[in-house]
Amino acid sequence: MDIIEVLGKTRFIMNVDVNSRVHASLFNWNRDGKWDVFIYWVKDNLIEKVTSGLDSFLYPTISPRGDLIAYCKDRAGDENFQVVVRDLSSAKEEDVTRNPKYYHTNPRFSPNSDLLAFTSNRGGKPSQIHVYDGGEIREVTRWSEPIFIYDWISNSEIVYVKGFYNTEVRIVDINTLNDELLLHFNNSETLIGDVDVENRRFLFTSNTYNWLDIGEYELNTRSWRWVYRSSSEKYQPTYLGDSILFIEYLRGRNILRRLKGQSIEDIDLNVEELSVDKDMIAYIKSSSTTPSMLVVDGKIVIDTTPRELRGRLVGVHIVSYHSFDGLPIEAVVFKPTEWNRDTVIYIHGGPDAHIYDTWCSLCQLLALHGYIVIAPNYRGSTGYGRRFLHLNDKDLGGGDLRDIIEAWRLAKNMGSRKVYVLGASYGGYLTALALVKEPEIWDGGVAIVGFYNWYTEYEREADYLKSYDAIKMNPNLFYDRSPIFHIDKVKSPILLIHGANDPRCPVYEVEQLVEKLRVYGKKYKIKIYEDEGHSIRKEVNRIDMYRRIVSFLNEISSYDALKNT
Repeated sequence: MDIIEVLGKTRFIMNVDVNSRVHASLFNWNRDGKWDVFIYWVKDNLIEKVTSGLDSFLYPTISPRGDLIAYCKDRAGDENFQVVVRDLSSAKEEDVTRNPKYYHTNPRFSPNSDLLAFTSNRGGKPSQIHVYDGGEIREVTRWSEPIFIYDWISNSEIVYVKGFYNTEVRIVDINTLNDELLLHFNNSETLIGDVDVENRRFLFTSNTYNWLDIGEYELNTRSWRWVYRSSSEKYQPTYLGDSILFIEYLRGRNILRRLKGQSIEDIDLNVEELSVDKDMIAYIKSSSTTPSMLVVDGKIVIDTTPRELRGRLVGVHIVSYHSFDGLPIEAVVFKPTEWNRDTVIYIHGGPDAHIYDTWCSLCQLLALHGYIVIAPNYRGSTGYGRRFLHLNDKDLGGGDLRDIIEAWRLAKNMGSRKVYVLGASYGGYLTALALVKEPEIWDGGVAIVGFYNWYTEYEREADYLKSYDAIKMNPNLFYDRSPIFHIDKVKSPILLIHGANDPRCPVYEVEQLVEKLRVYGKKYKIKIYEDEGHSIRKEVNRIDMYRRIVSFLNEISSYDALKNT
């Protein structure tokens, strides 16, 4: 069995949406090697593929009437998404945005299905709310801060979250453009959850007391209350009749829970996404040994676990270690049955993210080839409260990198012979930084779609990321924290992987790094995928990438000399 090919062909499901009126669940699935939109018709127990062509089709949503769907498509991973509306009965499609110079994403239909909102930078501001109405597109917000989360609360009003941090929950009338602040907790992140249009209320989460707790806001009275608080993070609160469904992150895994009155019931484990419409429930599950599973009304509709790997996949366990300043750091460990005595420190991206008991293709790839994988949730990760989230403020590449160094010590204490570092996106950045800041300890590194020069990254990155970095990073540290200015210190070989159309970490980042590696005569390998962006989406490219990574690490592990290519 070719493990690399099997893993490269492993399928995934995401972006689920449901409609109880037509008893349908809409979702993304890369069944045919790229992302397409599918519908599961519950009454007929039928799965229908909706999209076709070479592009990726993402972020689908179905109208409340159930007659229309909308989704986004881009070109070769450039993430300048255009919004397409499709009539389900006639199959007629219309690109309603028609401007590939800008991105348009997160489409949502109004309650009466007559209007369509989306976020875009077409008006010159990062990720603002626009409304499509009978051929006309109107911008209804004009903030300098980006907007990623919003929903309709009536046919003329939208509630939304403004900004990355210290967020505000606001409501805008799309006709008058009257914009009102509803919720703001000082020095807190407050996010909206499900909306109840009929009763003019919505759920929200806020970490004003450190953990993301669940609250409810009543629009008619402009009042709010806490619904559920605990010492852990809660996500995606959703109305279900007289109860609330939500996902709680506990001890390295996501638990789907139901709150009714004062009682809490556990519904399922390893739940990633949730969608509810009246009494219809759909969700996606994922674990270290299950890539993805679509569950609709309690029935498993799709399980993408490869038959060849059932019973062979490596599960995880959670460990904790203390960093340089005594801060406890939690890590996910993939430990193969037959260990080759080498370990890979896997650095997740974000940095506002965390790794847990969920599917990780790269981690599984390495574990099935005999490597222990240690994946730390370094300071600045989500999942551990607001204080932990902000420990890397104005210090990116500082304390978080030192947490990675302590993971190296953990690997050595486990008896590792060689230790490598690997990551993608922000994880790719930290990978390169680790190799230049602590060159003596690493045996090799793999940096995927990373950035390597803070000056050029900040200048060229997507506008919404520029807004993030302006808050999160100290410009006075750009030189010290840019791997490219310290390449002369690198002592171990590095594999660089990138997409030519990456808008988040532009390909110039890796091009200039390679030039520096050449100048200093360092050992490296590089692969740029001309038809990819920030994600390596296409099956053929993913398989090729996996082969390159395994070959690169095995080459070092077996002491073979690495030649510049």
